[in-house]
Amino acid sequence: MCWLLSTGHDARAWAMYIDEKRSWFLHNGEHFERTDGGITVGSVIGVRLDCERGTLAYYLDDEPHGPIAFTGLPAGVYYPAISLNRDVQVTLRSGLEPPSSDSEDSDENTSPCPPLTTASVTAPALALARPLSAKSAPSQ
Repeated sequence: MCWLLSTGHDARAWAMYIDEKRSWFLHNGEHFERTDGGITVGSVIGVRLDCERGTLAYYLDDEPHGPIAFTGLPAGVYYPAISLNRDVQVTLRSGLEPPSSDSEDSDENTSPCPPLTTASVTAPALALARPLSAKSAPSQ
């Protein structure tokens, strides 16, 4: 039996697809907010899930990448995932400071996300993408 899993194709998944030329957001099988500009060797992709505001945003090299990708996210448990195409190398980092937000932080802990446990991610994760050079990449 073979299972094909792809992030962003159902009602409980939110994703950004990015390559060397462009990116777009995907939720429930719907593509939107196509943005020119992609990743190169050494690019850093950041992901910010704000449970208090119910938003998910992406960053490219410490800058917002397009608008806030998703709003109105429901309260609940979230499982971060990364999906790679062929000939891509990444380094995942956790424990990094999240990107700053222009809005004020609340002093109250009213987060709809469940509290973190030792088995959960303790900080936003960043992926350092290293696509192969055009010379070494297979022809398509």
